[in-house]
Amino acid sequence: MSLLQEINFPRDLEHALKILYQGQSRHHCSNQCNNYIRCIESLSNVQRITELNYLSILKICLYLEQFELDLEMKKYTLLNYAIGKCNSENKIIINMESLNIDPPKLIRPGDTAIFSESTNKTRTNRTIWTKVLIVVKNKITVKLCHGKTSKIEKKRFNISFQSRHWPLRCCHHALTIISECNWHEIIYPQLKTNCTEIEFDIEWINTNIKKNEQQKQAVMKILNNTARPAPYIIFGPPGTGKTATLVEAICQIVRQYPTKNILVCTLSNAAADEITKRLIKSIPTNLIYRMYAPSREWSSVDKEIRPCANFVQDITIFLSKDILLLKKIIISTLLSSIRLIGENFRKNHFSYIIIDEASQAIEPDMLIPLAVTNQAEDEGIGFQPQIVIAGDPYQLGPVIHSKRIEHLLGRSMLERLMNDCDPYKIQKNGKYNPNYITKLIKNYRSHESLLYVSNKLFYNELKFCGGADTQMALNWSQLPNKKFPMIFQEVLGTEQRSESLSVYNTAEVLAVLVYVEILMNTKFKKHAITPKDIGIITPFTRQELNIKHHLAAMNLKDITVGTVETFQGQERNVIILSTVRSIIFKHNNKEHIGFLSNPKRFNVALTRAKALTIIIGNPNILCTNKHWNFLWNYCKEHNGYVSFKQLPLKKNSKVAKLMGNLQTHSCTDRVMQLKGWRYGVFVGGFIGLFGICCYATMIGPMLNPEPYKRIRERAFTDKPS
Repeated sequence: MSLLQEINFPRDLEHALKILYQGQSRHHCSNQCNNYIRCIESLSNVQRITELNYLSILKICLYLEQFELDLEMKKYTLLNYAIGKCNSENKIIINMESLNIDPPKLIRPGDTAIFSESTNKTRTNRTIWTKVLIVVKNKITVKLCHGKTSKIEKKRFNISFQSRHWPLRCCHHALTIISECNWHEIIYPQLKTNCTEIEFDIEWINTNIKKNEQQKQAVMKILNNTARPAPYIIFGPPGTGKTATLVEAICQIVRQYPTKNILVCTLSNAAADEITKRLIKSIPTNLIYRMYAPSREWSSVDKEIRPCANFVQDITIFLSKDILLLKKIIISTLLSSIRLIGENFRKNHFSYIIIDEASQAIEPDMLIPLAVTNQAEDEGIGFQPQIVIAGDPYQLGPVIHSKRIEHLLGRSMLERLMNDCDPYKIQKNGKYNPNYITKLIKNYRSHESLLYVSNKLFYNELKFCGGADTQMALNWSQLPNKKFPMIFQEVLGTEQRSESLSVYNTAEVLAVLVYVEILMNTKFKKHAITPKDIGIITPFTRQELNIKHHLAAMNLKDITVGTVETFQGQERNVIILSTVRSIIFKHNNKEHIGFLSNPKRFNVALTRAKALTIIIGNPNILCTNKHWNFLWNYCKEHNGYVSFKQLPLKKNSKVAKLMGNLQTHSCTDRVMQLKGWRYGVFVGGFIGLFGICCYATMIGPMLNPEPYKRIRERAFTDKPS
């Protein structure tokens, strides 16, 4: 398709945003501008998106998200940057380390880097435009759009970055198409009273599904289009075989309906690749088209997928419509499916649109593949396919930068349907309506003990069906309870902020490394632990970088370390969770622990492990939150709690030598309790000193008494970084 138009803000809206965000004068503010200001200021009071305000709210949310992203991009501006030696391919590598910020996550390939030559920090001479090619940690590779790098070598420039906002442009385009069609029956569906079903003679591809009533039900209902034109939801809690169910449904559609075509979309390329790899085991590759974006490198495409990928040699291509019509299954990300809109397929070309990772996508993302069916060459109402959306509303939703609209744009279509629309709500019998939604309940991933907390707090009815690999950590030497593969390791360290404002906790870094070293010398029932068995989750980027740095020094680079967002959808035999938090915050006179209070983030972190979970943190702080308090009590009841004094650090270990010069604060006594574990506060805001305190050297477990001053409470809201 042709390039999407740039997003042009309505003039009055742009003026309103500059008034609200940049303090621009209200002088000459039009009536429409004032209306926009009132609208934006009232968004915090809009509880949810309704059928009446659906299009207008989503549109204004997209504008606000773009405006705030543009403001945030300005923090990456480099002043008086010296250009070094450039290579012969007109490429320049920009080192962002001088900004003292975490890796620039907002800068993506395809964005623009603008070089403004300057003799000082303010006077500008000429401007050079470049395109961002690669972003790796703090290094950004750009290519000149015109001219040669030799002309700018050894000169100084101010460098700023502009996002091309491709995802938002796709969303705006989809909204425009949807607004011109009959979207109500799919976006806000009503309950149907009758549905005729066919009994299919099924030969199951995945024989395990034959034994799972919920998975079988989902496949049969999808084949029968029981929800159409409404979406059919597969509610898949962690480890319950959501992807396996989708793959089986696709295979059965191909078998039962040989003439029907399927569009499969996911939020991420990783999920699209996983579905593709499973499908090509049962379906000829010439019937499958894995459509990548033009930016995809041939070398990064899995060898199994290459026969059905849109590459000629190592160059991405886009198939002609005649060839596309021969493909039974087209698989792409939600954003890449925008390329199909201009093909003008007949309105019934796709009999099924199947969307995975639906709980992580913003609602306008979900509209992109739906818009494909509405750009049909025949007249009439579109939305003929049976739409299937799969996800888990209790795991992390979309990432939104604008806090003002997070409660609106950050709520996925799947979550909205399940909470707001009658067909998807739990019925009087306590069950979901199987014609509209199936909840998968058999968990194959984790040991029962590891999912108990999430099941009690969120899912209620999971059944544990894991194999022998979920039992491998039982009887491990470090388990206080040999039948309980979970440890809550108390660490009473100090939370610190880096110059980039991201948070780290040196004491917890030590504890992580202690357990990693022990694990790397461990066998679980003859299974030797390797780096790929271990995942380390921490909420903060700076803690992630610190842990990675020390693991590299231990030659353990293959251990994956990342935030909760990184691990969503992944699993490991062993998960170590470093919580970092050692400060309680206050907001509206309520205590909280920042974004660790988010129940979805808590749930994702706890449901990644198959055989062993090690939680590292300060219970005095964490237990001010009801979910963390439930977890801590659960570990305590099952003798899974280990005090800081009992941290298994051996004097002559590699970790002890590596960390020998570091010190960390700890507290040997509990602080006073208030509704569980809470810090006490004196009247007037003065902070007391509690207990006898000490510090621990990293070369041994000997503790030396020293006063420990309680970290004062700070009344600001931190945000993930």
